[in-house]
Amino acid sequence: MEQARVVVSDNQIGGEKVWLMGGLARGEGKLTTGSDGVLLHVSRGDALRLGIRPRQQVSFWQAGDALQLGPYIGIMTNKRPRGTKGFQGLRGRRETYVALLKMARSMGSVAYVFACEDVDFKRMRVIGYHQSKAGNWLAHEYPLPNVVYNRIPDRQSEVAQVVRMAKKRFEQLAHSHRTAIFNPHFLNKWDLHRIFSQEPGLRRYLLDTKLYHGPEDVLSMLKRHRMVYLKPRDTFAGHGIMRAEYKGGKYILIYKVGGTYRHEPHENFRGLAQSFSARRHPGIYLVQQGLRLAKYKGAIFDARIIMQKTGEGVWDLTGAGVRVAARGGITTHVPNGGYIAPIETVISDVFHERLDTPGGVYTKLRNLALTVAPAIENHYKRLFGELSMDIGITSDGECYFFEANAKPMKFDEPIIRRKSLRRLVEFSRYLSGYQRHEVDDHVDY
Repeated sequence: MEQARVVVSDNQIGGEKVWLMGGLARGEGKLTTGSDGVLLHVSRGDALRLGIRPRQQVSFWQAGDALQLGPYIGIMTNKRPRGTKGFQGLRGRRETYVALLKMARSMGSVAYVFACEDVDFKRMRVIGYHQSKAGNWLAHEYPLPNVVYNRIPDRQSEVAQVVRMAKKRFEQLAHSHRTAIFNPHFLNKWDLHRIFSQEPGLRRYLLDTKLYHGPEDVLSMLKRHRMVYLKPRDTFAGHGIMRAEYKGGKYILIYKVGGTYRHEPHENFRGLAQSFSARRHPGIYLVQQGLRLAKYKGAIFDARIIMQKTGEGVWDLTGAGVRVAARGGITTHVPNGGYIAPIETVISDVFHERLDTPGGVYTKLRNLALTVAPAIENHYKRLFGELSMDIGITSDGECYFFEANAKPMKFDEPIIRRKSLRRLVEFSRYLSGYQRHEVDDHVDY
């Protein structure tokens, strides 16, 4: 793969020209090589058709009778309901957009953020947003991309008609091999539990779990396990999670109020059930066996894994970190008072192992994640490109699957963050038909 700097001319481009493919658009141009490096000369009309700008660096490779540019990566979101115009009207995490566009630009890809509402499928065009060097968000008309990275930000948006229709149209284009869309939808804990319960290789990594229909479900689980977690099926970042225990002859409900955890003892189960009913979030809950997690510096912790497809289209572990709960906390999520710790430090301190210890904790984590990712994809028969996972580790070093997320939040560890962004671009290249060679884009993460 090579890169060229775009030169836009108001006049016709003379000499021998080549066909160019930019997203789903086609144009013409001419390559030259000189003291200024490799230049891609295009007419103003072709520049508009291809959605490229003067002085832009674009990667290219031979694809049949044309040079494929980019690839073109469209980060798909939707609009805010209040009708705010321009980029400010788009939903989603700005930091994700900024970081991915910056990485894509450095690798010669043409990337932009777009809303489902701004796609014109008849013309195969879309209004997308890119960030200028000064940091301003600019609107530009682009051809539809080679790859759609689905970042619809929440479950409510996901079921909106405009979003469902856009996804359907992109999936139709994917069936004709004109584009690709990955990370199709959110996941929920109960679906994953049912899926993995049917997988012999995964069943033993699951915790006893049932849907909450009423207080009797909590009581029966407490009789079996003495400690259970009460979790909203579709929660994120630990919101709405509570823990129930039977300890010392009392029923104890633990929940978060503001910035602190409250331990509320009850003389009988009825009191606990009434308190839970009063405090639960709306929606469906799960009752799940509590696990006696290993502790680091006196607090429970779990592992957070990011799995991604590589530039060869295969699942691999991009990175793993540890999230440690606040003292007395019942979840490890950072917004709930948890904090980040290096996984190599925690595994060394708690289990007296290295990451490369044969058959050790880190190997078990990696193997479990490498089993979970393809199992999810195989069940849904849809294309996924990344998954984050939470995995619990007991004091004797056994691993248990907690949950997976198809719309991962960013990792705060800088090395993992950079590698995950780069892999998104590499996977997009793969989906666009590029076959990577070992000498391409070598980087030390």
